[in-house]
This record gives sequence, structure tokens and C-alpha cells, in this order.
Amino acid sequence: MYGSALVTLSLFAAPAGSIFGDVKLGDKYLPELPLTLKCGAESVAGKTDKAGSFRLTVSSGGRCTLGVSYEGQTAALDVVVFDKPAQYRLVLELKDGKYTLRRV
Repeated sequence: MYGSALVTLSLFAAPAGSIFGDVKLGDKYLPELPLTLKCGAESVAGKTDKAGSFRLTVSSGGRCTLGVSYEGQTAALDVVVFDKPAQYRLVLELKDGKYTLRRV
């Protein structure tokens, strides 16, 4: 009885996952850029390193939102977090006075 309960629980529990990559503005990588990864009720904050690279890990997975803060604005992008790390190479673009984030 206990074995089947554990199997059932493990089928519904989302495994931890992470995303990694870099963020550029034009051809310039953005160092020390604040990032937030939101997956359901969980939110993880981080920032890019001096080379513009990042890695964020959450305990849950699935459809999430990655947000970046730059020059007083926030741009966001939907991402998917799995149990295996996924790479996101991102570009921040200014359109009509507002920053947008897109995957390359």
C-alpha cells in the first residue's frame, strides 16, 4: 500500500529544474542584470554575472516567467523549466520606449 502511494505522489510532483543562458542588449552582454524566475507560487531572484550569463534553479517546474529589470523597466518572457537544464539566449530590445525580451 505504501509503495503505490509513493509512486502516485512521485508522478504528480514536479521535479526541480533550472535554466541558464545570457542576456544581451544589441551586441553587448548585460552584466549584473537583475532577474526573477516565477514558477507558480515560487519566485527565485538572481542576476547575470560580469559576462552577462545566468543560471536560476527552482524546486518546481513547468511553465514559468523570466523577468529582467533594466533602466527602471521590467521585461518578461514565458519559459519552460524541466528536470534537465535548458538554455535561453536572450536579447533585450527597446521598441516604442518599452523594453521587450525575446529568445534568440
